[in-house]
Amino acid sequence: MADRVHPTVNPDSASNNPKGPPSATYVIQIPKDQVYRIPPPENAARFNLYTRHNQRPSSCRRFLCFILLLLFLSAITSALFFLILQPDLPRYSILAVSISRIKSNTTSISPQLNVTIRAENHNKKIGIYYEKNSIVSVSLSDVMLCEGALPLLYQPPSNVTVIAVKMKGSGIRLSSSTGKALKDWEKEGRVRLKVDVRAPIEMKLYWMKVRWRIRGKVTCKILVKKVMGKTKVMEEKCDHSMKLW
Repeated sequence: MADRVHPTVNPDSASNNPKGPPSATYVIQIPKDQVYRIPPPENAARFNLYTRHNQRPSSCRRFLCFILLLLFLSAITSALFFLILQPDLPRYSILAVSISRIKSNTTSISPQLNVTIRAENHNKKIGIYYEKNSIVSVSLSDVMLCEGALPLLYQPPSNVTVIAVKMKGSGIRLSSSTGKALKDWEKEGRVRLKVDVRAPIEMKLYWMKVRWRIRGKVTCKILVKKVMGKTKVMEEKCDHSMKLW
């Protein structure tokens, strides 16, 4: 029986068999409008973060510029108001002063004083509102005896108003000069006092109430004397000033 012959495979022929198609590089072209309009998500988030940071300083600058503009316009309006109308501070004078509970033989006193003030508004077109936080004080030598306040009221143009102010002091310690002045008051019936008035006011022009506040300051040095059992103001010298708030 003849042997079976098996076919042999040539290794060279096996290596020469064609392989699959070689790998290729593909170039994909994307329109420019899509490149700019559709950024990657991480770039979009970064862009939004930078945009928010840039908007905050801009908003603050606009707000500060707006505030500065308002202040500038307010200053210009106030200057024009005073230049055109030339408002005058009310003129004050002390009509009467009553003094009680003052003794020179003690180291401290609790005086009571009633001061009658005459306020004259010379402005022909401007009314005056007396606002809160006013101060009226009376001093003897270098010691303040008592303190009070003006009432809240409105004074029309070209008007004279008489204001009564009641004041009290408590536990006022006397200095040597104050004690001497009180002894002169008890013996001779005369004493020199200083009256200070600090009055925040607002002005009204016709129907318009101007909101600019003005602080009036008045210092009156007076000589009070007892005459027939009553106190009278014999001498008076007052200094007036005002400033814008």
